[in-house]
Amino acid sequence: MTLKLRNYKASLVTLAAIAVLAISLTFTVWRLLHVEQDSPHGDRYSNLWEISQTQFEASALAETLARAAKGETFSAPEQTPAFRTAILIRRLSFLLEGDQSEVIARVGGLETLRKAHRQLTEAEPLLENAVDPQAAAGLGMLAHDLASELRGIANKVMLLNHEERAERHSLYLRYVLESFAYIIGIAISTAFLIARLFRGVQETTQARQLLKQEQELSDLVINNISDQGIVMFDAQLRCLLWNPGMEDLLNIKPDQAVGQHMRELDPIFAQEDVIGSLLRATEGMSSVFEHEAVSPDGHDRCLEINCFPVSMAERKLGIAFMRDVTEQWLARKQAERQNFDLEIKVLQRTAALRQAERRLIAAIKSASEGFAAFDWTGKLLFANEQIWAAAPVSLWCQDEMTLSDFLQGFAMCEGADARLVNAQPPFEEIELDLLVSKDTWARLSLTKADGATIFVRLTDISGYKQVAKALESALDRERETTSAYRNFVSMVSHQFRTPLAILDSSAQRILRRGTDLTQDELVTRVQKIRNAGTRLTRLVESVLNAAKLDAGTIEVNPASYNLVDLVMDICERQREVSARAEIRFDVPDVPVRVFCDGMLIEQVVVNLLSNAIKYSGEKPFVEIKIWMEGSRAFCSVRDWGIGIPADELPKIFDRFYRARTASGIAGTGIGLNFAQRIMHLHGGEIQVESDEAAGSLFTFDLPIASADQTQQAA
Repeated sequence: MTLKLRNYKASLVTLAAIAVLAISLTFTVWRLLHVEQDSPHGDRYSNLWEISQTQFEASALAETLARAAKGETFSAPEQTPAFRTAILIRRLSFLLEGDQSEVIARVGGLETLRKAHRQLTEAEPLLENAVDPQAAAGLGMLAHDLASELRGIANKVMLLNHEERAERHSLYLRYVLESFAYIIGIAISTAFLIARLFRGVQETTQARQLLKQEQELSDLVINNISDQGIVMFDAQLRCLLWNPGMEDLLNIKPDQAVGQHMRELDPIFAQEDVIGSLLRATEGMSSVFEHEAVSPDGHDRCLEINCFPVSMAERKLGIAFMRDVTEQWLARKQAERQNFDLEIKVLQRTAALRQAERRLIAAIKSASEGFAAFDWTGKLLFANEQIWAAAPVSLWCQDEMTLSDFLQGFAMCEGADARLVNAQPPFEEIELDLLVSKDTWARLSLTKADGATIFVRLTDISGYKQVAKALESALDRERETTSAYRNFVSMVSHQFRTPLAILDSSAQRILRRGTDLTQDELVTRVQKIRNAGTRLTRLVESVLNAAKLDAGTIEVNPASYNLVDLVMDICERQREVSARAEIRFDVPDVPVRVFCDGMLIEQVVVNLLSNAIKYSGEKPFVEIKIWMEGSRAFCSVRDWGIGIPADELPKIFDRFYRARTASGIAGTGIGLNFAQRIMHLHGGEIQVESDEAAGSLFTFDLPIASADQTQQAA
């Protein structure tokens, strides 16, 4: 491994040296090309000469225009302003083209020269004839300014020339140093590669010598191993090596074995499983197996064969090591026979114990109770089917449940306590009655039989609980019967008060007046007594109907009634009892025929009207309204009394329920419940709207009677 790592590092160093050599050569060539590319393509001094000549022409034009402005004449044509202007324009055109324009642009004077060139080009036609002194003076100033600008540009170009020369000198110096460094790298890399080449030649020679020595040593070792046979073979299973150990084991000499097929050497190698192991060794897979056979002297023997893959000179070979393990094999067989006898005895003892265990388990399984056993840590030892069938166990516990899991599964049952939730070792004894599922009760008992085993019993006590529940149900029915009797008495007191009050009032009036009563008054009072008696009779029937309503056997006898007459008649009777109450009507002029049981609806109206008066204070004011919508007739009773709190409106029709605003006012809380149930029998319902301290509005609806129903009633 160390040798491979060393060779790997040497290869990496050699590759690095080659890479350094290639990079150095590449950069050296690249720098030489850059030196050629960075050589100046233009002559800055010629540019400076052109700028100076243009400056001279601008100064000459300025002088010529100054003379023209003074009115002087020119003897030679080349002294005229037009000639000098044309020369200056050509000079400027030359400066604005090619390399000169790039240099001038770098020093920032290109736009000024372009502007001057454009102005001179525009003024050139004006100079062909006689020049106006004023125009000559203006152009002279332009030429003078242009000469000054060209002087500044020439100075900047000269400075730029000096800067570029210094920069090129520095760049050339850097290129020289870099090239020198690359040349040094090339020299070092070349020297290193030459050294590696010589060293590689030496290492190759040494490796050949070492390989030869190792080959000789391996042959010596293989040939001198007498207690173990070694055979090497190729992928075609031809023998390549046969050591003396193989000769001792199989009595075959090496010169007889080498070059022969393995099948032809010995019957051992003719067996398919042995051939398969040899082939797998040439494919890179190792195997170890034992071969039992008979030795040449007729005794049983066992040979151990180890097959391994070998790679040599890129050839896939195999090698097999064979040794005689007969003594170990015989000893192992003897031990196996002894172990077999011991296992027979253990199995016999185990069978006896298991038979006893099965009898115990059968007895537990046949029991009607659930039974489970846990060790002191809570690990499950045994549980019968009754335990697993219990609802909490089947829902929440798994096969590997612990005692804590088992008890916590019952923690949500009715009757459980904190001991089931917090059950942890060491567990305490428990006995609880639990509702494990609907109508199924079980008694859970946890006892410790000894210091290591905990027993759990689950007994079905549903029968006992059902008897107790039946007794409790009978007691509840008795209580309900008593409550119903009290409700009946309260209802009779509530409903019979009005007709009895009318009877008493009329009788007292007759007794007080005596003979002073006129015939008409007497007839009126007697008629009221008769009406109250009739009302009382109806109330008796109503009470019976209420009882039937509670029992679910009430009969509804609907007929056609005028709802207006029915309600107004009830209000007249109510005035006999509550003379202080003011009742206002909002009813249609035409009859409102409804199809209902008049006696039952009368009880509904009486209840709503009496409640409106009772809960309206000292001066009650009640408004009754009747109207029709579609196929239904509606009647509402409105008061401006104490009202009902908004959060209590959904409960106001419950039996015996009274709002908190009715505290201190006599009542039983059964009237509205009875009225609502009567309306349900008629297919209608009482609706309520109320605001606390602002009054209430009760509305009920009835079906409008058809023509056939009205005629039948008539």
